[in-house]
Amino acid sequence: MLYCMIFLFCLISGTFSDDTKSPRIVIVGAGASGIAAAAKLIENGLENLIILEAENRIGGRVNTVKFDDYLVDLGAQWIHGEKGNVVYELVAPLNITDNSKPHDDEVYTSTGELIDTRITKNLTDSYFNYLDSIEYITNNECYDSIGECFENKLKDDFTQFPELNETLQDQLLWLFNMMQIGYDPADNWYDIAAKGYLEYEICKGDPAINWKERGYGTILDILMKKFPNPEEELPVLNKTILNAEVTQVDYSSEDNIVKVTTLDGKEYIADHVIMTPSLGVLKEQHETLFNPPLSESKIRNIKAIGYGNACKIFLAFNDTWFNVKDTNKIGYRILWSKEERKKLDSNPKTRWMPYAVGFFFVEHKPRLLYVWVSGKGARLMDDVTDDEVFDQTVEMLYNLLSKNYNVSRPTAMIRSKWHENKHFRGTYSYQSIETVKTNSSALQLSQPIMKKGKPIILFGGEATNKHYFSTVHGAIGSGWREAERLINLYDKNNRTINNI
Repeated sequence: MLYCMIFLFCLISGTFSDDTKSPRIVIVGAGASGIAAAAKLIENGLENLIILEAENRIGGRVNTVKFDDYLVDLGAQWIHGEKGNVVYELVAPLNITDNSKPHDDEVYTSTGELIDTRITKNLTDSYFNYLDSIEYITNNECYDSIGECFENKLKDDFTQFPELNETLQDQLLWLFNMMQIGYDPADNWYDIAAKGYLEYEICKGDPAINWKERGYGTILDILMKKFPNPEEELPVLNKTILNAEVTQVDYSSEDNIVKVTTLDGKEYIADHVIMTPSLGVLKEQHETLFNPPLSESKIRNIKAIGYGNACKIFLAFNDTWFNVKDTNKIGYRILWSKEERKKLDSNPKTRWMPYAVGFFFVEHKPRLLYVWVSGKGARLMDDVTDDEVFDQTVEMLYNLLSKNYNVSRPTAMIRSKWHENKHFRGTYSYQSIETVKTNSSALQLSQPIMKKGKPIILFGGEATNKHYFSTVHGAIGSGWREAERLINLYDKNNRTINNI
């Protein structure tokens, strides 16, 4: 009898040892979500993991690079809010960020005519007030798209200014359209669901905290505990394999084992896989990436949740002809006429240009300007060379400002290419009309694939964060969420064993 009990105990111990002490975990993607998940798992003793990253660097859509004498962010650039923002909570004690300042901007036609700042400030303030009041507006005044709602309200505001002819009104509506799809990267504001805004939670506090001379990539070092105390660094990088593009995640096995295959033919066996690729990658590859295919519900959410584009073009100058230190402006916005838009749209090389919102200053980098290109414009740039973009951007700058400033020629340019890169296919998610129409959500997208009561395929990334989609703090929160799902699973199993 004693030997039977010993044998039974050993059998039970053996069965749980792999599961409870060293589950094999593969994290697909070393962006903010994947890095956050790995760090959290390692800190809690689940160290038998690897991260497979398709790019030759970590960070995903956090991409800080050297440009001219500065560090610039080709991806995420600002910390959006303070209260409830995990990024802010991590960096606040370190004194490495700076708050934004009260500001205005100048609005010019694309041919260089400055619009009365009294008018543009009034209308811009109205636009932002509508954003701040979106919950009331959605519940009481409009139920469809942000575009339909805001366009009608702004047209009412136009009546306050008789000097605004139809051409200027059309130009201003296009500008606010481009500004809106900078926040929600649809092709236009008519695809952004008004009710979708009720899902998103704005973190109170400064909405545009910058990183001073640093870049957003600093958050990766903080997550890995490489900064501020390098001696405390977690072995996340040691467990990361770069240039490892995942081509299939096979969870068809009857024994709950997942086989992950990379482009070079290597195979990795796991008990759990945390998927953190962008929603753009899931949209493009879900049919070939998973075996067996995903459920109809999962596919519906992947297809229906909006995911779009944005681009930044950074320009370096030898001087500061725009006097960034002597102004409270943030930059110069552009008004594009309907005729200009039609003309530029007729040439595949220039179709992107009307989606340029303006030229803006870069905090703590006084010799730089950046151009924000919204939505569809970023996608239209895929077939335009860097040299062509540089020449077009310089021409745009001269046409816009040479009547009022002594514009000098940029000495260098760098731009982002998120849509062109098959490892991203865009920038961040939003709530589209289709999202609301199909009753899809980030919460549903985040649900893991279960087998025999265990989560074997888990989903992270900003698009899976119920309230903070589209943000880095949302991505980090999703990575922690999925790590904690596994931590709680094995903590529960360990408690079960200890009670035997």
